[in-house]
Amino acid sequence: MDSESSTASSSNLTALEQYASFPFDDDDEYQNGLDSLIAGGVLDNNPPEDIKQEILRRTRVFYFNQVTNQELSLDAVREYELAHAAVPAAPPRPEPEPEAPAPVPPPTAIPNGAMTDASDSEPVVLSFAQLKALIEAGKEDEIPNNKVIPDGLNDEAPSMSAAPVRRKPWEVVVPVEAQAEMVA
Repeated sequence: MDSESSTASSSNLTALEQYASFPFDDDDEYQNGLDSLIAGGVLDNNPPEDIKQEILRRTRVFYFNQVTNQELSLDAVREYELAHAAVPAAPPRPEPEPEAPAPVPPPTAIPNGAMTDASDSEPVVLSFAQLKALIEAGKEDEIPNNKVIPDGLNDEAPSMSAAPVRRKPWEVVVPVEAQAEMVA
């Protein structure tokens, strides 16, 4: 039984050593997933450093287990890191700061007096995060191609229709000459 536990602990130790040497910083798939989690607000509210490290440890353990088909526990990794005074591998890519919306150039006058945007040749495209930031800040007027639709109805009187009334298929217009021939 001792040989089984020593074998299990040695295989677990090798898995922990593999974990410690895993290139999380260079793994694009892990970094993309981490960027996605950070953008999703996992580290919002600026948590204390120990909580932040615990969250990052969980992401590394989860990813490592998925990629290598290991079953490392979070507690085993935490103990291993503390025992080896292993500060987790270099911190992940810097946290992406919410992008400020692209500045919309002010309208400029053209010779005929009409107004146009200075960037008519290049339409401004905002990311979802930029749109969200503008909406949350109450700056809907800065969203390009955003039309403000008034809540009320048009107060002017309706106009008179100038188009003739459309005839139904059985209402055929017969010229006067044709009517005379039909009667005769």
